[in-house]
Amino acid sequence: MLRQIHEFFYTLLAFPRAWSFMRTYRLWEGLRQYGWVARFLVVVGVLIVLYLVDGVSEWFDRHQDATFSAMIMGQESILLTWITDAYDSLSGGALNWVTLVLLEVVIYHFMRRTLQIVLKKNIENAHAFKPFLEAQKRMIIVSFYALIVQTAVLNVAEAIHDGLLYSLFAVLFQALLLGYVIADNYNEQFGLTIKQSARNLRLHYLGICLGLGLPLFLMLKVPLLGTVLGPLVTSVTAAIVLREKSDLHIIGYQMSEKERQQAAKKAAKEAAKEAKRQARQARRKGGVRPAEKMA
Repeated sequence: MLRQIHEFFYTLLAFPRAWSFMRTYRLWEGLRQYGWVARFLVVVGVLIVLYLVDGVSEWFDRHQDATFSAMIMGQESILLTWITDAYDSLSGGALNWVTLVLLEVVIYHFMRRTLQIVLKKNIENAHAFKPFLEAQKRMIIVSFYALIVQTAVLNVAEAIHDGLLYSLFAVLFQALLLGYVIADNYNEQFGLTIKQSARNLRLHYLGICLGLGLPLFLMLKVPLLGTVLGPLVTSVTAAIVLREKSDLHIIGYQMSEKERQQAAKKAAKEAAKEAKRQARQARRKGGVRPAEKMA
């Protein structure tokens, strides 16, 4: 417990270092090498435009009898409605995860560039679409799992105690999950599966996850600027802190006894499947089985 508390404050204090690191090494450089980024952003832009068009149509339906000045300057003006909706959306519980998914392209880049600098770790074909697509799929899956856990736990907690204590718990729990999702990006760089990453972070780095997630939770409350910069500086902080506190880059992931047994069973099944495949191929070619050769 004391180690987790120490690592929580250690992570909080690492955010200024991460900001300085971003500026010193100009981590945003190189984004143009992702030729598919522009296409991705165009798709996001189209979705935003469709959302705005739908919002405008709905707004005019509700205010068709209002004067023009009331439409533009009133408390329910369309501009004020857009600003309010954007703030509520980007700082809301579920849409925090949507924000991370949409920004995965730059989270991926900033995490990769940080590790490239501090560990001299290069990812083959990092600017190709396929590695990013795999990272994007994983971000969607992990964020979806986090949203389910968040909804279930907070609903139970609210039923038990709906007051100041619940509000504090809700903030800390959401922050913990946000930090976990960012830290999972780090573990992904070292080949951990989603399940292995969850076990690794749950057993050893909850303090770091909370230290990453709490500032991110607060930054996501700041419209536009915080929503964009929050995930980026948090991903750099995660790379710096986990590199200093984790040994993944030295000894790799250490399986539990149960995981080793499962891996051995899986390897045995794959070996048996491969032996059967080779036997079928031998029969098609009119050959003999390996066992018959030995006899």
